[in-house]
Amino acid sequence: MIEEDKHKNKKYKIKILGEKLVVSGEISEDYIKKLAKYINEVGDEILSAYPHLPRRYLLGLTLVNITDELFKLRNNYYELQRKNKKLQAEQEKLKRKIKELKTDNEELSELLEEVDD
Repeated sequence: MIEEDKHKNKKYKIKILGEKLVVSGEISEDYIKKLAKYINEVGDEILSAYPHLPRRYLLGLTLVNITDELFKLRNNYYELQRKNKKLQAEQEKLKRKIKELKTDNEELSELLEEVDD
């Protein structure tokens, strides 16, 4: 069910790991459903490995697992950004070197023309 408040935030009623929650924000219903589905999938994985796990531990482990994934992805993202910056710097160096080589080539071609004359 969707309700809108005066700040353009939408409120969604969702179920996460057996708990009913109301989530609000400037987000789409489709997006919040995907989030809830993912959280439930992670929780279900944990529950299948530990079927008698108390709910509070299930919630905590689900939170830890998703946070671990976030940290790993974030670190990977930052590492890729660093590599990308390094590659861009190398690309700029290569562009400058190509420009220098073209200039040298033009100068050598001119010298060859002078010698041939």
